[in-house]
Amino acid sequence: MFENLVVGLQAIASPSVQVMILLGALAGILVSCLPGLGPTMTVALLIPFTFGMSPTSALLLLSGVYVGAMFGGAIPAILLATPGTPAAVSTTFDGYPMAKKGYAGKAITIACIASVAAGLFGTLVLMTIAPPLAEFALRFSAPEYFAVAVFGLAVISSLAEGSVMKAFVSGAIGLLLAMVGMDPMMGVDRLTYDNTDLLGGVPFLAVMIGTAALAEVLYQIDSDCKDDKTTAIAVNNMRLSKAELKQMVKPTIIGSVLGVFIGIMPAAGANIASFISWAQAKLWSKHPEEFGTGSIEGLAASESGNNSVVGGDLVPMLTLGIPGDPCTAVMMGALILQGLRPGPMLFTEHPEIVYGLFLGLIISNLWVLPIGLLGAPFFAKMTTVPKHYLWPVILVLCITGSYASEGGIFPAYVVAFFGAVGYLMKKLGYPIAPLILGVLLGPIAEENMRRALLGSHMDYSIFITRPISLTLLVIAAITLIWPWVQDWYQQRVAKKAGVKIDC
Repeated sequence: MFENLVVGLQAIASPSVQVMILLGALAGILVSCLPGLGPTMTVALLIPFTFGMSPTSALLLLSGVYVGAMFGGAIPAILLATPGTPAAVSTTFDGYPMAKKGYAGKAITIACIASVAAGLFGTLVLMTIAPPLAEFALRFSAPEYFAVAVFGLAVISSLAEGSVMKAFVSGAIGLLLAMVGMDPMMGVDRLTYDNTDLLGGVPFLAVMIGTAALAEVLYQIDSDCKDDKTTAIAVNNMRLSKAELKQMVKPTIIGSVLGVFIGIMPAAGANIASFISWAQAKLWSKHPEEFGTGSIEGLAASESGNNSVVGGDLVPMLTLGIPGDPCTAVMMGALILQGLRPGPMLFTEHPEIVYGLFLGLIISNLWVLPIGLLGAPFFAKMTTVPKHYLWPVILVLCITGSYASEGGIFPAYVVAFFGAVGYLMKKLGYPIAPLILGVLLGPIAEENMRRALLGSHMDYSIFITRPISLTLLVIAAITLIWPWVQDWYQQRVAKKAGVKIDC
């Protein structure tokens, strides 16, 4: 491992790579200060600008955005009671009450320190777990890779934002899009309708930008029809006493451990991690009555929970090629566009990229501390920028970025089309993340299923006679039906209590 760390250090030693790390962290904080914009949208918008970069620089820029955004979402949560990212919802529970009491500066300092500590912990766990897991995954062949892809697709049921069936419909659209283009085994065209632009498949980057960025902009323009001018609470004294720092220690440890564990589970998400961390910190606190009224412990637990998720989310993405959440799904797409395939072979074929990412994540988290503390007054002003000034800029970036990706107009048409599709899906309550997951994992599942069947002379039992693939398929089945089991259990408990709840 030491040799690989040296290789990774050499990969990130150039000033240009260091600039990308800094810019990524800064961009993540800036964007997440504006409620409604998040890391997924920002990463999708930045992908076209990474084509001229080395894979290491591109990945560190995008991961820096992810790291910065996890902290940046706390700033509007504290100052406006409006989370900058979904992961910062629980930050409003104690952050905003602290700000109303006149401790906005201290609240931002607590959030920043807890975020950095948890981010570093998550990265260290990633460095510890990912290499041996990737080494184990090297034993995989076609049946196991098919099972991994099925497991990733089963996660769709956990990405539902309401109806599980709507999540499956969204995932099915993604799988259908993944079939467009040349057949990977036979070399014949499918679903192209004699359009030569589709022979290489639907442009994946254009689909991501359209559904993750343009659709979000259109949705927020539609729902944000009122004057969006807001007044943030002023940022005052940011110094913490020794007693206040001491109060942070236990909840930060609780949030860091729970966050990274939840992050490793695909599709669990930073918002779930922050809620669970806040609840567990309250359970273990000597003063649980203070939670929700401006508790230092509650704020530290929430922010450490959502920031340690970053390291956990990258474990399945790097080792197995299963995105941990929508943001890592887009980052996985960026790696594929760079000609790299996330998975165990990435560790053996490109250790400089993997270990460069590990070290770059540490540096990104360290950058968050001075940027967050010194830039807090400026970021507070950023939270009050009317969003109607931002939407035209983002719309232009969506179209120009897709056009530049292939030097043609067709991807721009695809972005516009999927922007409209994504907007309608959001209006109708269909989640976007399963669609992206289907486009990503569909080709992997199809190719490995067909390779396995060819090698076994069309014997389907090969998927259940191999222990690893059988185990993964069983886990996938449990993951698939778990939302229904959970709903059934809730309905049963509610019925016994004489309470009616909506499905």
